Amino acid sequence: MKIQGDQMKCPKCGRLDLRETGQGVTCRVCGYTLSPGESDKFRLYKLLKEEEKGGKSRQGLRPL
Repeated sequence: MKIQGDQMKCPKCGRLDLRETGQGVTCRVCGYTLSPGESDKFRLYKLLKEEEKGGKSRQGLRPL
Protein backbone atom coordinates (compact mmCIF):
# COMPACT_ATOMS: atom_id res chain seq x y z
CA MET A 1 0.00 0.00 0.00
CA LYS A 2 1.56 3.29 -1.09
CA ILE A 3 1.08 6.77 0.35
CA GLN A 4 0.68 9.88 -1.76
CA GLY A 5 0.29 13.24 -0.08
CA ASP A 6 -2.05 12.64 2.83
CA GLN A 7 -3.87 9.61 1.41
CA MET A 8 -3.16 5.92 0.92
CA LYS A 9 -3.48 4.21 -2.44
CA CYS A 10 -5.41 1.04 -3.20
CA PRO A 11 -3.00 -1.91 -3.49
CA LYS A 12 -4.91 -3.30 -6.50
CA CYS A 13 -5.65 -0.30 -8.77
CA GLY A 14 -3.42 2.41 -7.26
CA ARG A 15 -6.21 4.98 -6.87
CA LEU A 16 -6.65 7.28 -3.86
CA ASP A 17 -10.24 6.17 -3.19
CA LEU A 18 -10.02 4.00 -0.06
CA ARG A 19 -13.02 4.36 2.23
CA GLU A 20 -13.97 2.74 5.52
CA THR A 21 -17.31 0.92 5.33
CA GLY A 22 -19.26 -1.37 7.63
CA GLN A 23 -17.52 -4.43 6.17
CA GLY A 24 -13.98 -2.99 6.30
CA VAL A 25 -11.89 -0.73 4.10
CA THR A 26 -12.70 -0.87 0.40
CA CYS A 27 -11.72 0.94 -2.78
CA ARG A 28 -14.51 2.94 -4.40
CA VAL A 29 -13.10 2.43 -7.89
CA CYS A 30 -12.34 -1.31 -8.13
CA GLY A 31 -14.18 -2.63 -5.06
CA TYR A 32 -11.07 -4.28 -3.58
CA THR A 33 -11.47 -5.02 0.15
CA LEU A 34 -8.29 -4.65 2.17
CA SER A 35 -7.11 -7.58 4.29
CA PRO A 36 -7.35 -7.19 8.08
CA GLY A 37 -3.66 -6.21 8.27
CA GLU A 38 -3.98 -3.67 5.47
CA SER A 39 -7.13 -2.27 7.10
CA ASP A 40 -5.26 -1.83 10.39
CA LYS A 41 -2.48 0.07 8.58
CA PHE A 42 -5.06 2.30 6.91
CA ARG A 43 -6.80 3.09 10.22
CA LEU A 44 -3.47 3.77 11.98
CA TYR A 45 -2.35 6.07 9.17
CA LYS A 46 -5.68 7.89 9.35
CA LEU A 47 -5.38 8.34 13.14
CA LEU A 48 -1.81 9.63 12.85
CA LYS A 49 -2.86 12.18 10.21
CA GLU A 50 -5.74 13.40 12.41
CA GLU A 51 -3.39 13.71 15.39
CA GLU A 52 -0.88 15.63 13.26
CA LYS A 53 -3.57 18.09 12.17
CA GLY A 54 -4.78 18.53 15.76
CA GLY A 55 -1.24 19.13 17.02
CA LYS A 56 -0.64 21.90 14.50
CA SER A 57 -3.75 23.80 15.57
CA ARG A 58 -2.69 23.64 19.24
CA GLN A 59 0.82 25.02 18.72
CA GLY A 60 -0.24 28.63 19.19
CA LEU A 61 -1.81 28.03 22.62
CA ARG A 62 -0.02 29.00 25.81
CA PRO A 63 -0.06 26.81 28.93
CA LEU A 64 -2.00 28.22 31.87
